[in-house]
Amino acid sequence: MTTSRTVLAVAAHADDETLGAGGTLAEHAAAGDRVRILVLSASSTSRPGVDDDPGHRAACVHRAAALYGAEAEIAGFDDNAFDTVPRLQITQTVEAAIRRWRPSIVYTHSSADLSLDHRITGEAVAAATRPQPGHPVATVLAWEVRSATEWGPGRPFRPAWFQPLAPTALAVKEQALAVYASEMRPWPHTRSTQAALAAARLRGAQIGVQAAEAFEVIRHTVTMPAGTTPAPHLPGRA
Repeated sequence: MTTSRTVLAVAAHADDETLGAGGTLAEHAAAGDRVRILVLSASSTSRPGVDDDPGHRAACVHRAAALYGAEAEIAGFDDNAFDTVPRLQITQTVEAAIRRWRPSIVYTHSSADLSLDHRITGEAVAAATRPQPGHPVATVLAWEVRSATEWGPGRPFRPAWFQPLAPTALAVKEQALAVYASEMRPWPHTRSTQAALAAARLRGAQIGVQAAEAFEVIRHTVTMPAGTTPAPHLPGRA
């Protein structure tokens, strides 16, 4: 992270951006990048017995965003009901955010998730970031969310992009998780703060650092400096 960029996190629900990429967003902020967050739903209509207080959840989104120095926007889709609205409507919401903020990197959900809302969000982002001429997005990465990605009944989550996290970035992620305390669960639930931080330690160990977050690569477009040509790779040659 050596040049100033705009990055966008597109989350299905309030707290997904922090569970999936909180440390990475903190690293972007520390590097001087502009962080933007789009949350598609702040409701809890799918959870009987839980007070549906979108005002509280919206306030949590903005409090967490402040820890990243981020601008945040919340759309009005209902929790666990993304499949009841036209898919185009969700895609257009993402497209509008991209037109407004013009990010070069977009983070969102993996299609491996158990949550249908998550999968629909990831598909909408993929559609909204199709590489058209003049489109600003060069990189689209999919995060993992505790209690959703590891429980998916289909394909496993296969990360190929790792972001090392400095202790300060991991501390910001922990602070943001505390903002979403009402959404977290006690240890040993996989959605507990301890489990989220343990996952960061595990991903770090996988690449030889203290902590990291892992992502699937949905798309990454490499731009070569003017006047240079990449050397061809010949199969079977070192």
